[in-house]
Formats: sequence, structure tokens, C-alpha cells
Amino acid sequence: MRRRVALAAAALVGLAAPAAAGPVETYLTGPRYCPQGIAATAPRISEAQAIARTKTMLPQDFCGPTLFVSGCTYDVENEYDSWRVYVHQYKDVGGRPDKGGLLHTYLILDAVGNCLAHIPGTEFGANH
Repeated sequence: MRRRVALAAAALVGLAAPAAAGPVETYLTGPRYCPQGIAATAPRISEAQAIARTKTMLPQDFCGPTLFVSGCTYDVENEYDSWRVYVHQYKDVGGRPDKGGLLHTYLILDAVGNCLAHIPGTEFGANH
């Protein structure tokens, strides 16, 4: 009897471990969401150009306007010779941007604007 209880407990732990591991990151790739091909000898891009380039890589209507999304904010940093652009949706609520429960995505561009990674955030209420 003890052995059965121990085996059942071990099986439950084995099943619970993947659920506790959390979401698996997925990356958006390909010429639409993470284009590359700009020569390394091309002129370096500015912060404004990094934001403009990022906007071209977002899914259609990501920044709205829709019923739930009024726009996006762009937080940019330049580190290790690359641009990191964090894009977060917001809803205009009483004249202020409310980001609660909305999506975000994170893009990393090299110094000339090639996409190195496009990492979408886990969707609100996602089950993965």
C-alpha cells in the first residue's frame, strides 16, 4: 500500500512540473516580423529610426486603434551596439495611457537596423 501511495505521489509531481515551468517563449521570425539583409556597412540608425523600423515589424493593428487598444508606447535603449525596443499597447482611459492587461513585444535590432530577435509577450490569459 505504501508503495502505491509513493508511486502515485511521484506521478503527480511528474505531471505538475511541466505546468509549473511557465510559458515557453516564442519568437516571430521571417521577412515580415524580423527582417534582415541590411549590409553591416550601412549607416547606423538613430533612436527615431529604430522606432520607425520596429513599427514595420509589428503585427497588423497591434497598436490599434481598436476597441481595446488606443496605441503603443516605445521604450528604447542602446546597449552593446544594438537597439532594444520594448513596445507596449495602451488604452486611453480618462486621458492617460493604461497598459493593464494588454500585450507587449520586444525587438532587438543591430546598429544598422537588422532584426536580431522579435520576442512577443505572453498574451493575457494565455494557457501555455
